[in-house]
Amino acid sequence: MIAYPGAWLGWFRPRDELAAAVGDLLLVGFHGSTSASPSARLLARQVRRGQVGAVFFVSENIGTTEDVVGLLRLFRAGTARPLLAIDHEGGVVQRLTKAHGFTRVPAARKVAAKMSPSGACSLYAQAGRDLATFGFNVNLGPVLDVDDPTNPAIGFHGRAYGKDPRLIASYAQAFVEGFGSAGVMCAAKHFPGHGRAVNDSHDEAADISATWTEAELEPFTQLLSSCHAPAMVMTGHLRLSQLSPDGRPATISAPIVTGLLRGRLGYQGVVVTDDLDMGALSRSMGRREAFVQAIAAGSDLLMIKNLFGYDPLLPQRAVGWVRSAIARGELKEERVMEAAERVRALREKMF
Repeated sequence: MIAYPGAWLGWFRPRDELAAAVGDLLLVGFHGSTSASPSARLLARQVRRGQVGAVFFVSENIGTTEDVVGLLRLFRAGTARPLLAIDHEGGVVQRLTKAHGFTRVPAARKVAAKMSPSGACSLYAQAGRDLATFGFNVNLGPVLDVDDPTNPAIGFHGRAYGKDPRLIASYAQAFVEGFGSAGVMCAAKHFPGHGRAVNDSHDEAADISATWTEAELEPFTQLLSSCHAPAMVMTGHLRLSQLSPDGRPATISAPIVTGLLRGRLGYQGVVVTDDLDMGALSRSMGRREAFVQAIAAGSDLLMIKNLFGYDPLLPQRAVGWVRSAIARGELKEERVMEAAERVRALREKMF
């Protein structure tokens, strides 16, 4: 018996250039930890059809070594060339561990305390080879946030390298260079700076207006202008009233994505959102609104975990959201096509 028959049979299968472009913007998660998962099998079919261009793994998707390899083989089957992403920062944010034959990577704070940038680069190069051997080609890191031990999402877990922007940038360059040497592209995060937020954006949008300073841009500025600029920058669900007085978090804020990141910092690579299903957005708006606003703001790759409120028809619905938004004047088709071209160019470099 086929699970999710409507989705499996391909209702609203892409038939035109716009629908294909929307598929390239989707970075989607799935249920299960083996290749027998109906959710994984459906997503793999959607990848083969060009309805989804990128897949990301979370802790729920990690089983045994054989399970992970089997899933990656499933997503890579056929002629599609999907981006296959995972969080592999080190410390508590390392899904694949010694049990899978992976090098243990310390948290960023420990790396900066115990290693030189060149030593860190060697460590990250080995970690990159581990990922590449399995079939991953995107690492959702490094963290460029300023370290504050009281921050519940970053500092508490030692995920930041330190307080000095130059130090942060030097280790971030080592991260990007190391993983890049193994063919794994990176996504620097969380723009414009999550480190001094007093709350966790997994639960609610973190308002950084009272704590954020221009110094938190410096690690990004230095990394983006270096010879090891990352292929992607990830925006956070961070409210910054100085730049976005309407209260929209960075992930859906044109002044922050297009104005600050693209305009002032001159970044021309792929902008990827943090998970649009996180409480920071999902408590105040639905997926459709978040998806459309993120594209309109200037984002290129939109992450949707799709675990809570699982929707097997998500790729088809996304096409509908975009079509209706264009018809209503909420979104320009040119913006969608521009985003898709950036993602396609990244994939071409990778493959």
